[in-house]
Amino acid sequence: MTTERMPQTLEIITDQQTEAVVEQTHRLSSIMPIVIMSYIGVLIRLGLAFLGNNQTPLNAAFWPNFVGCFIMGFIVEQKLHIKHHFAQLYMGLTTGLCGSITTFSGLMYNSCVALFGPQSHYTYPISNYLSVIISAFSASYIGFIIGRHLSLFILPPSSLTTKRAQYLNNSICIWIFPILTLLSIPLLILLAVLLPTGHYTYLIYSVIFAPFGSLTRYGLSIIFNFNTNFPLGTLLANIIGSYIYFGMVTINEYVHALSPLVEQIIMSIIQGYCGCLTTVSTFILEVDTIKKRKYIYLYFIMTLLPIQIVYIILGDIFSLLCSPS
Repeated sequence: MTTERMPQTLEIITDQQTEAVVEQTHRLSSIMPIVIMSYIGVLIRLGLAFLGNNQTPLNAAFWPNFVGCFIMGFIVEQKLHIKHHFAQLYMGLTTGLCGSITTFSGLMYNSCVALFGPQSHYTYPISNYLSVIISAFSASYIGFIIGRHLSLFILPPSSLTTKRAQYLNNSICIWIFPILTLLSIPLLILLAVLLPTGHYTYLIYSVIFAPFGSLTRYGLSIIFNFNTNFPLGTLLANIIGSYIYFGMVTINEYVHALSPLVEQIIMSIIQGYCGCLTTVSTFILEVDTIKKRKYIYLYFIMTLLPIQIVYIILGDIFSLLCSPS
């Protein structure tokens, strides 16, 4: 009698086994894990912003996307061993956590900042713009691959992993996510109401907005990701979120009659809703698992081009309007 062996290396894992994280069938039970993990993901992203100078476009785009893609690669490589028994947490970690740590809209905006920032030579803007785009996407993909390899090294395929996942699922997942969700809602509302408005008030509001962004992305993926060669749902999430991001930044920068509370709310929409609506980790995963090369280039270009065209045109207009006469 023969026994089926689990794949030991990345090279022999099939496309079906590493299919994109976003599921085709809506699972109501996945909503609560996504909500809880979105809270954690947005806090990690905001925390990573303090590791370096967040005003530098490359710094702001680098660490959240690298870390989120690294975690995504680590989790995806264990998909076969835990998802069947631990599907709720799997969806929470990938769609909720990794999708909220990484942000496509932030990367697009930071590349635009590099293009229109103060420069002393006419070639510097293009060089800085390309360096942000190429470095951020390259680092994200490298983080994803490192995560997959490290996952196989630390947690090699074994029945013990599956048994532990089964135990955790039976013991914890049935009740922990509903309880955490029910407790988190009134707690966040109380914090938002009772805490005085300050420089970091947007952190609380960002956590409140985060699940709405993640669930919007999840809903778009369920409706539109019917073609594995062209994940339209993720594409729409990244484009729509990037447009909202740019609109909120424009209002915050150029409307001068805003109250401190409104400024904090706008910042929380940028970091919480738009940051979680858009995702680099799922984008990298889908690029890595699309079967036909021509669709990879099409998907990549069709995601970046509409965003960059709007950002560059409007960024140029605003830079001319607001430049000293």
